[in-house]
Amino acid sequence: MKHGSSIQNNGGGGYRFVASLLAVVALIVASLIPPSVHVAKADDDASAASVTPTVSVSDYTGLANAINGSQSAVIAITGNIAFTEQITLRGKKITLVSDANACVTACELTYASASDFSLFSVIGDSSLTFGGGTEDTNKLSFSDNNNGRLVQVGSASDKGTVTINGGTYNKNGSDSNTTGDGNIAYVFKNGNLTINDGDFQNNYASAASGSTTIGVTRSGGAVVRSSGSVTINGGTFEENYTGENGQDNLDFHGGGAIWSEGTLIVNGGSFSANKSYAVNVNSEYKIKRPAGGGAIWAAGRLVVNGGTFQDNWQMGNKDLYGTGGGAIYFGDGTKDTSYNGSMVINGGTFDSNRSMQDGGAIFVTWNCTAVFQQGEFKSNWSNRLGGAVYTEEDSTSYVTNAVAYENYAGHFGGGLWLCPSGKGDTSEHGGMALFDNEANTQYDRTETGAEITQDTIDGKNYGYSGSQNRGVSGAGDDFSIMYPSKSGQTNYFQLSVEWFTGDRVTWHDDGEPSQSANGYLYGVSDLSVNSMTRLTEGNEYTSDYTLDPGPTNKIYHGYGLKVTKFGSDQAKQNAKKQAFITFTQNTARLSGGAFGSNGKVGFVKVYNVSWNKISSESSNKLSGSKWLLVAQNDGDVKSGPIHLDFGNVTDCTTTVSATDSVSAAPEEGVWCKVPDSVTDSYYSEFKGMYVTVVADNFGIDKDSENGQFLVKGLRDGTYYLKEYQAPDGYVKSEKTYTFIIKEDHYPTISEKTDGTPLSNNSITNTPYGGVSWSKVDSTDQLTVLAGSKWKLQDANGNDIQGAGNITDCTDKCSASQDNPYQDIDPTKGSFKLTYLPLGKYRLVETKAPDGYDLPDGATVYYTFTIKEDDADKSYDRMNAKLKADGTEVTENKVPNDRTKGSVIWYKTDSTKEGKGDDARLKGSEWSLTQTKDWNNDIVADKRKAITVTDCFNDDDTKCPTDPQNPQNPTDRDGKAGEFQLTNLDWGTYELVETKAPAGFKKSGTTYTFVIDKDHTSPVEIQIKNGTDPVTGNIITNTPITVNSLPFTGTGSQTPRMFLPYVLGTVGAGLAVGLGLHVARRRMARQG
Repeated sequence: MKHGSSIQNNGGGGYRFVASLLAVVALIVASLIPPSVHVAKADDDASAASVTPTVSVSDYTGLANAINGSQSAVIAITGNIAFTEQITLRGKKITLVSDANACVTACELTYASASDFSLFSVIGDSSLTFGGGTEDTNKLSFSDNNNGRLVQVGSASDKGTVTINGGTYNKNGSDSNTTGDGNIAYVFKNGNLTINDGDFQNNYASAASGSTTIGVTRSGGAVVRSSGSVTINGGTFEENYTGENGQDNLDFHGGGAIWSEGTLIVNGGSFSANKSYAVNVNSEYKIKRPAGGGAIWAAGRLVVNGGTFQDNWQMGNKDLYGTGGGAIYFGDGTKDTSYNGSMVINGGTFDSNRSMQDGGAIFVTWNCTAVFQQGEFKSNWSNRLGGAVYTEEDSTSYVTNAVAYENYAGHFGGGLWLCPSGKGDTSEHGGMALFDNEANTQYDRTETGAEITQDTIDGKNYGYSGSQNRGVSGAGDDFSIMYPSKSGQTNYFQLSVEWFTGDRVTWHDDGEPSQSANGYLYGVSDLSVNSMTRLTEGNEYTSDYTLDPGPTNKIYHGYGLKVTKFGSDQAKQNAKKQAFITFTQNTARLSGGAFGSNGKVGFVKVYNVSWNKISSESSNKLSGSKWLLVAQNDGDVKSGPIHLDFGNVTDCTTTVSATDSVSAAPEEGVWCKVPDSVTDSYYSEFKGMYVTVVADNFGIDKDSENGQFLVKGLRDGTYYLKEYQAPDGYVKSEKTYTFIIKEDHYPTISEKTDGTPLSNNSITNTPYGGVSWSKVDSTDQLTVLAGSKWKLQDANGNDIQGAGNITDCTDKCSASQDNPYQDIDPTKGSFKLTYLPLGKYRLVETKAPDGYDLPDGATVYYTFTIKEDDADKSYDRMNAKLKADGTEVTENKVPNDRTKGSVIWYKTDSTKEGKGDDARLKGSEWSLTQTKDWNNDIVADKRKAITVTDCFNDDDTKCPTDPQNPQNPTDRDGKAGEFQLTNLDWGTYELVETKAPAGFKKSGTTYTFVIDKDHTSPVEIQIKNGTDPVTGNIITNTPITVNSLPFTGTGSQTPRMFLPYVLGTVGAGLAVGLGLHVARRRMARQG
């Protein structure tokens, strides 16, 4: 028993020895087996917002490719572009702008070698725009080219559209030019050119004969030649000029800057020091060829609503007929009225223009119609007739509510003069208020006042020196009409003693032109007067009277008259103040200091209408609105401006919407007829009527105050008003208003539906406001966040109907008065609401951007107020300020906190599958280090390692936190061997095991994981610099075993290859142990 007991005990020790030995062997075996390799796979955040860059080009090939490769593009020019051939646009919408950095002074569009072509041709539905309208984008230049052209607009059979917003277009053209007129633009019949700004200086239109590459004879226009439609809204046209034609090019007309036989509308711009050298060579009166127009030669349709014409010259003086127009020459006397059309002077300033023949500012030729209804003519001069304006025989002109004072003529009619065939009709005492003008031979001088003692002075051919010594002292300070000396013709003038102001005047004979005097030639008889003492002899006229000289009435002399008495002391001031068109300080060397005519002139009394645009809240005047003005000019009703009767007012352009609604598209300041094809409800009530758009402080609005409108030149009749565009920040009125000009010439505007008159003709608009905000990261206040959602509430927290789902728009964004609660800012993370009624609002976030948290608590909101703008402009209701708890939110940047991240992992036995209770290992410890924040690496000496200890507790909430550093992450999972870290900031983390579970080998791998906006829930843990994820976040440990002998050798050994050695080693160990045990037993027995 004792022996057995001893054996049992020793046997137990032997078993323990063997077990320990086997464990060591197991560890040795494990050390011989390479560890399994976990490869990290980095999370690639590819969700960054992409921004389409501006297309930039620096050479011709790049530009051609950019245009040909795009249907619509904005192309930035970064260098000089030398063209090798023309670029043609078909069906494309292209804008060319200068790069602010590359084009410090200018980027040239020029030629590589050959220059006998236009750089661009724009055809069909294509549009080409030069410049972006700002200083930095308007530095494109087409300059210093002897030949060539910038652009052709349209083609002989197709349309095209070009807009010039700015740039430099100087010193182009030469006598060697082969491309023809219009160095900057040639506009075909159906083409459309708009110039909003730009410098057009020192361009030259050759008058040489011969063919051109454009296929037309040279006629003029150094900047633009057009048979289509041209609109000038701005720009500087300075010192452009034409050549002087010879006998080989009798069709050369002139137009130093622009030549147009289509539609030309001038709303603004400056035309200065342009010159026409076109001449009539050996012309006869009956041929009537045109020559002149220092700035513009035009036919067809010319409308001048504004702009400045100053110091322009018509230089040619080789023939007495068909030559003139220091600024503008209108018409072609060799063509009929269907070609010539009509000219409307509806505004503009004509100052110090000169003509070496007729019409110091404007010349109107045969077979034309013209209306002079608004504008200012001052200090213009002509070498013969019409110091400011001259209209030729067989023309019809209308002058509305004009005043002419302090104008001068060398012989006849210091203010107004009618030729032997000139006729003047007065309508409703329209007339021309004439006073303080003077006709006297002392004004038969040059433009500088120098006496003409020789025909040529300082290179200018004045001709007919000595004419100042003929005709004694002239006749008719204010008005003169000549005896009808032309065979078969008569003339007359309806003298009115009442002005358009209502003031009455008295006329008196003021000298008497002789029967032989014609006033347009320079001979002795041509300028002779009868022996009548001025103002003391002759008659006084105190009632309306028709002056009708000629053999029919046995009156064998002309008339010279002067206004000598005024019904009131304020008569002159009333005329100056109320006049629609003013002539002053103009001079004609011979006759018609202000206005001279050989045609028919109608002096028409017209009226104006005024209204105000005010706020419904404060009655403040509101700027920026536009209005549709409608004239019921149908049948026998003849309302609207006088020129609507001429028959060349076209139908309005129409557009078709996506719903097939046909709408009109009238232009600002240009009248057109609403076609019957219109179905749009806005225009339907005006079918067949004439309409134009009146813009505040632009075009035909002649009241310079914001929110105050004044439209002049309207005849008796019925009119309508409808708001076309509301002031910014105000709801557009949908009402139609009406007024009638009849006996009451200060019309009252009423609502069309019920006839309610408007107080002071004031039309109200209801203000609305807007608010903008951006969604930003609360940490850096810079990163803009997309994808949030919002709702609006009233001041009491009640949801506003229709405003419960305001989403972040990122593409085509729009809103309307009927649907205001839509984001109209296409930028991701940026919001803009408009059309919001006045009031107080709450802005509530309902969904945060991905990866971010909503504000804590259900009552978190931002407030803002929409109210009328303060008088001192300190408050902008279109950009309301957000407040949080009464404090203004900086730049309306609304922050969101990043959603904190969490990570889990499982510590398991490598010999077991899964992560269940039987596989998990408890007791490990870890070191957690953040190596990178959300954006940048953390430098090594700033990194902080945090110890993470395995928590095992039935209640997760009782897992301990770090008492010294509560913010440090600790294991929040109470299950042994299962880890969860929460409240982790965005960044990259390294996880290293510092203590293995008992009986297991510590892992030597460094694991990484990332917390960011796309990874905030438990994420994959990955081995640093590897490629494969850790499956299921299961991190295994290998059991510790007994050490084994190391093996030697080379090659690709595997654990299976080591097995015989291991087993041999184990067997030998067992044998040795057993031998020692037997020896000890023997020694004990011998004991």
